[in-house]
Amino acid sequence: MKIYLTRHSRTMWNEEYRLQGRGDSPLTAFGVDNAKHLRDHLKHIPFDKIYSSPLGRALDTAHIVFDPQDISVDDRLIEMDFGRFEKHRISDLSPEDLRVYKALWNQPETQNGLPEGETYDEIEERARDFLADITSKNDGNVAVVTHGFMFIILMGIIMGLERKDYTKINNPVVTGCSTTIVTYEKGHYHVDVFGDQSYLPHKTVENFAAN
Repeated sequence: MKIYLTRHSRTMWNEEYRLQGRGDSPLTAFGVDNAKHLRDHLKHIPFDKIYSSPLGRALDTAHIVFDPQDISVDDRLIEMDFGRFEKHRISDLSPEDLRVYKALWNQPETQNGLPEGETYDEIEERARDFLADITSKNDGNVAVVTHGFMFIILMGIIMGLERKDYTKINNPVVTGCSTTIVTYEKGHYHVDVFGDQSYLPHKTVENFAAN
C-alpha cells in the first residue's frame, strides 16, 4: 500500500499569517495554480481511495486535484483546534500568547495544546485511528488531503517519533500541495518521499505557519 499525503494549498489567511485551525479562508490564485500542478503531477496514478478533511481549504484543494465524486470526507483529518488563538495574526499575539504558541512547535512535550483548543493527546488519538483504519481497509494507492499541523501528527506517528521529536518535521512546515509518499507493508511504514515540491510553480518556506 502507498499513501500519498498532501497539505491543502495556500489560502488568504496563510498569506496574512493568521491562525486558521478550525476556521477557514479561501484559496488564493497562487493556491489554485499550485493545486492544478499537483493534479498534473498525480494524474497518472490510479488511486483506490481519496480522503480529505472536511474544511473548505482542504476540500477545495482536493476538488481541484481529484474527481470530486471519488473523494471521501473524513472528519479525523480536520486541522487542530487552536482555541482562542484562531483567526489571530501571529504578529498580533501578546508576548505571553506568542511564548505559548512557539512552545507548541518548539517544545511539544511541554505544551499539550492551546488555550480552549485541542490537545496533542486528542489529535494524536484521531490520527492513529485514521491510519489504523485506512491500512486495514486498503492495499493500493491512497491519497490524503489534510492540514499542516495534522500532517505533522500523521508523519510523527508514521515515523515512530516521540512527541519531543516532532520538531524534526515541523519547521519549516510542509508546503501546500507538496507530495509525501509512504509505503505501508506488513505492519511497517517506510517514507519514500517527503515534501516533494519540485513540480510546483510557487514555492514557500513557512515557519510556524497559520495552518
